[in-house]
Amino acid sequence: MQQPFADKRILMVEDTASVAALYKSYLNPLDIKVDVVTSGGAALALLPTMHQFSLVLLDLRLPDISGFEVLSDIRKQHPDLPVIIMTAHGSIDAAVEAIRHGASDFLIKPCEADILRMTVNKALKPKGDSVPNLDNDEEGSYFGFIGSSLAMQAVYRVIESAAPSKATVFITGDSGTGKEVCAEAIHSASSRSKNAFVAINCAAIPKDLIESELFGHVKGAFTGAVVDREGAAELADGGTLFLDEICEMDLDLQSKLLRFIQTGAFQKVGSSKIKKVDVRFICATNRDPWKEVTIGNFREDLYYRLHVIPLALPPLKERGQDVIDIAHSLLALFSAEENKSFSRFSPEVRQRLLSYDWPGNVRQLQNILRNVVVLHNGEEVTEHMLPPPLSDFSGAKIALSSGRPRKTPESVVSESTSTVQS
Repeated sequence: MQQPFADKRILMVEDTASVAALYKSYLNPLDIKVDVVTSGGAALALLPTMHQFSLVLLDLRLPDISGFEVLSDIRKQHPDLPVIIMTAHGSIDAAVEAIRHGASDFLIKPCEADILRMTVNKALKPKGDSVPNLDNDEEGSYFGFIGSSLAMQAVYRVIESAAPSKATVFITGDSGTGKEVCAEAIHSASSRSKNAFVAINCAAIPKDLIESELFGHVKGAFTGAVVDREGAAELADGGTLFLDEICEMDLDLQSKLLRFIQTGAFQKVGSSKIKKVDVRFICATNRDPWKEVTIGNFREDLYYRLHVIPLALPPLKERGQDVIDIAHSLLALFSAEENKSFSRFSPEVRQRLLSYDWPGNVRQLQNILRNVVVLHNGEEVTEHMLPPPLSDFSGAKIALSSGRPRKTPESVVSESTSTVQS
């Protein structure tokens, strides 16, 4: 029986012969003919006959000219030809920029065979048959994330590429951008999803207790250690250990963490017994990790151990229409929790949500919508319901406008005294 793409032909523009051969082997099961050229100039020489190709796999970094230049010329002469950009982990912003300039999709290198085949398969299907690779629980959602902006599509693609591996993912982003959601998404998309996901917030645990939280302790190890206790490392065996706010970790413990990452072995506090576990590490910080290295707050050797696959989460202000999609989801959630009937936003509110800078990101959006739902009633969120800083209205004004303020005990005493004196 003929394969569905047996009549298809792909042009791969990749200057590293070993990578081209590997990716070509990945595509063998699809029964697609793959032609390889090793430079941008060689690709442009094929422009007059490029109509014979069904797809172009284009590396952005080429030895002679930029992949952007090749993409631009392909778009001018063959506007409907799908082009998939291939780029390294550190060039995700460039991949998003390439999509803005007409690329159909992008791949993060190195990529797994299944990811490459899935992306090519999607690009070769008729547009009406293409289905976004999102979690089916909610339209436009992806393992807890909501939104389909280009910036978030880049995040989803890195998650897809990184999830099958055991490589450490280092998540960076401002507070409230969803770093723990991202870590859980990587775990859920991995083969470890049936095992534990254990999270430790290094900033929330006192310095003298974090080693016990991470590795556990034995009875009598310190004052208050009345029983043996398993730590996060042991609980996460076979699964994923997420170290949030990793740059807050004490330098002494960083050295023990480094050894644990290198060997998979650790000792409980107060024990001489060595235990080995199989753990996948994901870490996160809202700081610049390399800056923390340069000022001496973070070990350089630990940085290189952890910073294998960097993943930067975009701030909410850079996610465009995602703000409205997230707001609708939160509004429905909070309305159900508070037994309210809110279901939509007025056009003025939508505009305010889109134009605001959101310094607190998704967490700030959550707080504002919770405030609206708790303090108001109705089906539509209107401008006067928005709390500061999105409007000039405040909770005090709302309370005062609802009727005569209640008397405090102090005011009652004061009134009684003045009555007696009069």
